Amino acid sequence: MKQWFTRTYKLGKLSISFLSDEIIFIYRGRKNVSLRKVPRHWFSPRRQLLYGTSFLFMLLCLVMFLPFGDRYDDKESLDDLHKEEILLSSETDFTTPEKPETLQIRYHKVQQGETLSEIAKQYGVSMDTVCGCNNLVSYDIIRVGAILRIPNKDGILHTMKKGQNLPSIAKKYRVSIKKIISENELANPDFIASGHDVFVPDAKPLNIIPGFLWPAANTYITSGYGWRRHPINRRRQFHHGIDIRSKYQWVRSTKYGKVTFTGWLGGYGRAVVIAHPGGWKSLYGHLSKIVVRRGQYVKQGQIVARSGNTGYSSGPHLHFELMKNGKHVNPYHHLNRR
Repeated sequence: MKQWFTRTYKLGKLSISFLSDEIIFIYRGRKNVSLRKVPRHWFSPRRQLLYGTSFLFMLLCLVMFLPFGDRYDDKESLDDLHKEEILLSSETDFTTPEKPETLQIRYHKVQQGETLSEIAKQYGVSMDTVCGCNNLVSYDIIRVGAILRIPNKDGILHTMKKGQNLPSIAKKYRVSIKKIISENELANPDFIASGHDVFVPDAKPLNIIPGFLWPAANTYITSGYGWRRHPINRRRQFHHGIDIRSKYQWVRSTKYGKVTFTGWLGGYGRAVVIAHPGGWKSLYGHLSKIVVRRGQYVKQGQIVARSGNTGYSSGPHLHFELMKNGKHVNPYHHLNRR
């Protein structure tokens, strides 16, 4: 017989939903969601008189404080609902950047155990910016004790060499001369002495290619978009994204946009959501490491995370989704595969 909801009550992290023939208790913890179903006939008038308020109090205590043996499909459904709430929320929509701040150069001394990704995330800039401003040749190699110059916005600090001028710099980095002048206090833009540092904003174009860039180095799809058997619980379900074979490798932004969510997303493990102009959103799941922070603007191709095996995952890979105006689309049809 088809069930229907009659009413739902919320008590903090606990919600109680009354269906036609059963009652569902859901407790949302910090990282896990517990669910228990109770047949409605347990709460008949005769039993209510027999047990009274003491029975309900004990049951609520059990719901709130004891772990439940959830069925995988129930937990998967809750994770999907939570993911959809985040993706459809106005808080994860794209908004244009605020008025640029005045250029400031910060200095950071590399400590033992620090990584380039952690430093870039701390200052809210890309790893490319940190590398470009300090002539670093690798994302993974950084010397302890090194003093890094880090601007408060993405771009490159270019040290002028003999014979160079603004037109040649603008051509090299594909940035307008007007934009370079607006970011620098230059006494004479027609003559800049060698050795002088010039900040070149957005030295890399916002979008390298038209459309959406493949988010991982590998292009092999292990599970496509559409109906499938879940690799863990073997139940039939609709897969709203594609799974890309990626064993702890760097994950890049598919298009220019704003990072609107970072953190734990239930069965999807560590995840990142990026909102793009035009009503687009992309999701990256099962990550082992996140190197961007919420509110940060990223260029197409910029490193945002490292793939992994967090959440409900049968092995290290990247789960990737695309949405257009609140509706899921098949990412494979929109990714530039050249």
